[in-house]
Amino acid sequence: MKSLPKSFLVTLILMAVLTVSFVQLPTAYSAELTAPEKTLIFLKDVVKVDLTKYNATLVSNWVDYPPHWGGLAEEVVRYDLDGGNESNLYITCRFRENMLHSCSLQVRKGSPIFAEPQPTNLLDAAKGFLERYQAYSGASYTQEMRNMLDKVDETKEVTVTSGNIKLTTSNQEIQNDPTAEAIECTSFEWTYTVNGVDTPQNVVRVTFEEGVFKSFGNNWNLYKIGSSEVNVSREEAINLARNAAEDYTLQIYLGDNTLTDVEFNLADEPARAELFMYPRETLTVYPFWRIELYFDKYYYSAYGIQVGIWADTGEIASCESLSGLGPIAEEDPTESSTEQTLTSENDTVSSMNMYIIILATATIIAIGIATLAYKKKHKSLESEK
Repeated sequence: MKSLPKSFLVTLILMAVLTVSFVQLPTAYSAELTAPEKTLIFLKDVVKVDLTKYNATLVSNWVDYPPHWGGLAEEVVRYDLDGGNESNLYITCRFRENMLHSCSLQVRKGSPIFAEPQPTNLLDAAKGFLERYQAYSGASYTQEMRNMLDKVDETKEVTVTSGNIKLTTSNQEIQNDPTAEAIECTSFEWTYTVNGVDTPQNVVRVTFEEGVFKSFGNNWNLYKIGSSEVNVSREEAINLARNAAEDYTLQIYLGDNTLTDVEFNLADEPARAELFMYPRETLTVYPFWRIELYFDKYYYSAYGIQVGIWADTGEIASCESLSGLGPIAEEDPTESSTEQTLTSENDTVSSMNMYIIILATATIIAIGIATLAYKKKHKSLESEK
């Protein structure tokens, strides 16, 4: 068998290279790029900031290891974007496993300068953002999130569910400065649900302030589902909580700084009961009841008792007093902040596998075409002899 001529081999290699150039990995997967470089690309390609109008200064870049992530590293990147008298922005982006999982934009002066006019309709702005983020990251699951926005008519508070995804839109006015006007804030949040139970740790969130991009967070599939079985009903959970509360010892520091036991009475109503997924192991969640029972009155600063119950086993997880301004002013401790919201390792691996398969297939096709062309040419030359 004759060896292939060098000219043919060169042609074959060029065709393979050209084929590969058309099958590009998403920017977020480029191992050659550093986190600061990926941050600027995210701002340019996804947020659509016109970086040509700014002097970008890398303020800080460090790696942290959040204890609740079980050893996973988080790289933090902060940029100052100076647009002269027209604009000044402060950017914070966070990366987990080399993937951007959150970005916040703080306007310090003027307003952001974008590379193209931004939609005045926030639904269109959110749709465009998700489409660009999918191209940037290769996160295919965002396609259904994007499609769910078509079911929302207005940017008012609504809830839409599709499979294991629940979309919640919210609008609120934030009064950070009492001397200034309130800021209108609109958020689109997609929460992963299992058997109808929310997993507030696994969310994708996009937030706009005064119609301008403010923040993005992605923890989709970060936490694994340890169990989805709910074996304790709401009524059973309240009864278990009440029994635990009656055995609870309320202790208050009095004026002389001594810890004193205080007798209390529980009110019959109201009782607040919430069911959601909650971590029992590192990065693994289980169904969880949070029950709040209120006192008949304030006992110093205490107004009730909160009991946590694992809904799959009925085991009491926690029992503690509630104190402060009362249940109306209470914050939800399970609500993840935007600065702590990336795609999961499984999604990263599956997306990478998809692109590798496409890459290999395209290369094989290129080789096949080139080989077939060579055989035809060789056969033609043989016939001419």
